[in-house]
Amino acid sequence: MKIVDKLTDMAEKMSPRKLLILCAGCAIIVFLIIYFSLSSLLKTKTAEDEARIAVTPVIEASQDIPPYTLITNDMVKVSSVPSDAVPAAAIKDMKGVVGKTSSVAILKGDVVTTRKINSQTANGFAGMIPKGMRAVSFTINDITGVSGFAKPGDKVDILLVGNKEYPDAMTSKLLLKDVLLLAVNKSSVEAQNASAESAENTASSPLSSDTKAPAKKSSATPVSQPAVATVAVTPYDAAKLTASAQMGILQLMLRPIGPDSDTSSVAYYVIPLPKENNAPQAESAQTAPRTPVQTSNGGQAASAPARVSVDNNFGVEVIRGT
Repeated sequence: MKIVDKLTDMAEKMSPRKLLILCAGCAIIVFLIIYFSLSSLLKTKTAEDEARIAVTPVIEASQDIPPYTLITNDMVKVSSVPSDAVPAAAIKDMKGVVGKTSSVAILKGDVVTTRKINSQTANGFAGMIPKGMRAVSFTINDITGVSGFAKPGDKVDILLVGNKEYPDAMTSKLLLKDVLLLAVNKSSVEAQNASAESAENTASSPLSSDTKAPAKKSSATPVSQPAVATVAVTPYDAAKLTASAQMGILQLMLRPIGPDSDTSSVAYYVIPLPKENNAPQAESAQTAPRTPVQTSNGGQAASAPARVSVDNNFGVEVIRGT
């Protein structure tokens, strides 16, 4: 009570202005106490919520990826999302995305799932064929196959070279443009990835380092020469390609990565063939008639020298006789 009385006496002695200042100071102090108390409680709750919510790393597209495009490292990135927001069949490892072909358009920021890329394991080789396309094969060699540099997943143009269109000329014309190369021989994009993963797993096996058993040396399998190319084309282009293969040689042209500015040009080239020499050969000279010669006794000699000449600049003079 003494403290209350003293405070009452002090308030009675203070002027109204000082009382207002004192009340404002007390209000500010009370506000600061309440503010910091609530802030500490909110921070504690937020930290607890973050600790309670688990995140999962997933593969996300770092740029727009068109359909039927070979996915490279710069097209995707690793991102963390809440575990309860991870889409079904989301891919969580870069090895499961890089080197594969997108089956649909993947927009920037989308989580890459197994449904958005072609998977040979799930659908076989047919799963790599784009919708509306057909897989067609034709023979190639080291020259027509770009010396083996054309790999599955690349885009190529196809030339037709032959002389059946004009018998006296050799023609070379652009048959198809921007064609997806699905496989070379029996090697596809999925097969290459599987081989690479198998080799990596073998190299990282603990048997070669943790035990005394010597690690087996992996024998380098020689790359087979290109013999058969399989491409994805429309049914109409498939019929066109199959018929054209009977007209001459099909030549692959490897296209650069990314869009090409030259999209409207049509390549067609004709080279006249040298004309064959039409001069008669020795056979025509051998069939030349013999000229009989009369003898003094009325008989005929077996034959007499006969000179046969050819009336052109390329002929040869043949003399026949006994």
